[in-house]
Amino acid sequence: MKLRNMLAALGLVLALGAVDLAQSTPAGADAAGLGGDFVPFSAPIVVMDTRDGTGGFTGKVGADVTKAFPVLGVGSIPATGVSAVLLKVATVDPTAGTYLRLWPDGQSDPGITMLTVAAGQDMSNALTVAPGPSGKVVVSNANGSTHVVIVAQGYFRTTVASTGGGFVPVTQTKVVDTRTGVGTTEAKIAAGATRTISLTGSLVPAGAAAVAIGICVPSATDAGYLTVLPAGTSSSRSTFNFETGTSSSFAAVKLSSAGQITVTNRSSAAVDLVIVMEGYFTASPTTGAGFRLATGRILDTRQTTAIPANGTIDFQLTGRLGMPTRGVAAVVVNLSAVGPTGTGWLRMWPVGSSEAPAAGQAHFNADSTSGSLVIVKPGTDGKVRLRNGGSTAIDVVADVQGYFADPIPVAPVEAYAPTVGVQAAPVAGASLGTVDYAFTDNIGRVLIGHQTDVDNFGSVQWTVMSGNEAFTGRPALTKAASGKLELAVRYSDSDIWSRGQTAVGAATWTAWSDLGGSMAGSPTLAVTDGLTSALAVDADGKLWMRTPSGLAPAWRNLGDKNLTGTPVTAATRDGIRVFAVDTDGAVQTATYTGGILSAWTSLGDVDATGTPAVVVSPGYRMRVFVRTATGVVLTKQQDTTGVFPAEWTTLGAYQSAGSPSAVLDPVLGRTAVVTRSPDGQIMLAWETAQGSGVFGDWSPAIPDLFETAAADPTLVPITNTTGQTWLILFRNTNNANRIYERQPVSGLAGLTSRTAGGGGFTAHTLPTPPVRD
Repeated sequence: MKLRNMLAALGLVLALGAVDLAQSTPAGADAAGLGGDFVPFSAPIVVMDTRDGTGGFTGKVGADVTKAFPVLGVGSIPATGVSAVLLKVATVDPTAGTYLRLWPDGQSDPGITMLTVAAGQDMSNALTVAPGPSGKVVVSNANGSTHVVIVAQGYFRTTVASTGGGFVPVTQTKVVDTRTGVGTTEAKIAAGATRTISLTGSLVPAGAAAVAIGICVPSATDAGYLTVLPAGTSSSRSTFNFETGTSSSFAAVKLSSAGQITVTNRSSAAVDLVIVMEGYFTASPTTGAGFRLATGRILDTRQTTAIPANGTIDFQLTGRLGMPTRGVAAVVVNLSAVGPTGTGWLRMWPVGSSEAPAAGQAHFNADSTSGSLVIVKPGTDGKVRLRNGGSTAIDVVADVQGYFADPIPVAPVEAYAPTVGVQAAPVAGASLGTVDYAFTDNIGRVLIGHQTDVDNFGSVQWTVMSGNEAFTGRPALTKAASGKLELAVRYSDSDIWSRGQTAVGAATWTAWSDLGGSMAGSPTLAVTDGLTSALAVDADGKLWMRTPSGLAPAWRNLGDKNLTGTPVTAATRDGIRVFAVDTDGAVQTATYTGGILSAWTSLGDVDATGTPAVVVSPGYRMRVFVRTATGVVLTKQQDTTGVFPAEWTTLGAYQSAGSPSAVLDPVLGRTAVVTRSPDGQIMLAWETAQGSGVFGDWSPAIPDLFETAAADPTLVPITNTTGQTWLILFRNTNNANRIYERQPVSGLAGLTSRTAGGGGFTAHTLPTPPVRD
């Protein structure tokens, strides 16, 4: 307890991981298209040793001191084409309890810890880190002074080459235990002695290039280290430093051609050895999963509740820190027990799978914060279960250092996806806000149009927001509680990316943020409890929601209703209501209030397709419109008690070519619904009287035989100098953005069905966007 209090006083921030992997069959490597293949070394390559000056610095590293050391171009590490390196970092003779952090040179400290030690502890841990633009990595020591020794066990490629292979997780399995004779002789490894062990067989196929293993030295009577190398090679460099008691760590070890490793005990006393298999790296760049960087803290029970003795907690890994919600073979996690008062271990496995009968992956001793890097396969909804195998409650901190991505098909660029628009809040001193438009063009570019003068459509200035990145589908654009606009778009790998205005009414935007997700359709943005949340549907028909709050904001599964397409939301008095179409053609709806989604209600199987449209009337009564597979537009509205009727109302025999959009006219209080006809006309129908639910005939908003709409229209409510109005926004076959502006009411007498909402429309063409930034 004394050491725990001392570490807390020092403000140590910790992290280290446990493992458990579900076995899988190698698939066509994601690495083959996007890089991430692992190249193991036969012997570790020293990149920093402050005892002899390797890495450019001689002498102990002091408190709050950072040192950048070269990685690229050192030994057999290439000077280019490296996305990350797998390192082992060790302290030698630290004068105080401390922790080490490593990060890419030229970037800011990510705030996660790779190794934590007490005074005098020569301990080690493995980690993955990207080299900076300079080819260097930074190491920082928090307290006291210590020698630092860092070696490289291998590296990950940025692109495919003739060497390297992808990762394949296996069910967490104890493959070696010298105490019981599992996988080797039932005998300790004597001081200075070696032990050659075969690791290929039922879990690891012959021909595998390397193994990912958890190494444990239980009940050691003296401190020391192990070298773990391919059989037939030699090196005196440490693979794993251990203290007295039980210690554990992670290593990626290259296999000999016979699938063997050799372990050498470099301590003064005999030791037992336990090895847990976590996965293997193939010898081919066309198989296995490719490594992706993702860095950040994902669990800290000090902010919630400690894990009781022999207790478990579940927490979500994927869908956070930019990771997708699917297609993740395994996650690299650094897991630490913080200042435990007793001995024990941590074990982690996928939710939905049985707890593997293997050794713990991260061991800890009383009053000594410690842990281990591990690789774990995510379970149901990307969650894992963590067990405290100790006799007392402990706090645990977990940091993610990366993940291995399974193949995910590239999302094709959708031609003529709808353009969307939103009016921002007025800037200080102005009475009217600017208007912004967003669309993804037919080659995957995302463009933002900034209209500085709400009355002058010629004032729109376009910016290509995507550079050389490719996006697809309808963007989501909304006004946040701050008044700034926020944008979300589906990326070509199916993740959702977002960015926001730098200030209210600004023409400049923040950098892109990859929210992860791996969704099958375009996102929707909704403001709930003052926060902007993204909602989208995945390939399994699950609705996911991501709200930017908590330790590591996560995509959260709101239920599997076999949904398809893009969900639509509308504000309720204290939350939002969600509408979406399922694969049976029924419209499903549910309310989201206070972080809880209600039960889903089916509005009936009507062979619905596409994206619904929703209009909110006073009393938060909602009217929904949907298009059937035959093109007929249907509608129904809640009654005063909030109940939807059983039957849908058909809006005539007209057949739409796309999804409807609808608006409650701000002047007359009547609903208008707009669609695209098969011949490219923008058609609309008006409610005949306020709240009647009866709609007149469909007719062109502006009769024009030469107008051919190629994209479905969207509606943009705005306030200009004449008052409240709304715009019909669409792209034509020339890829020009067109606007039909609803004109003010000049009188109701003699109005036709087409103008029964009042005033007719005036057409505008927005300026042509630039070819590039």
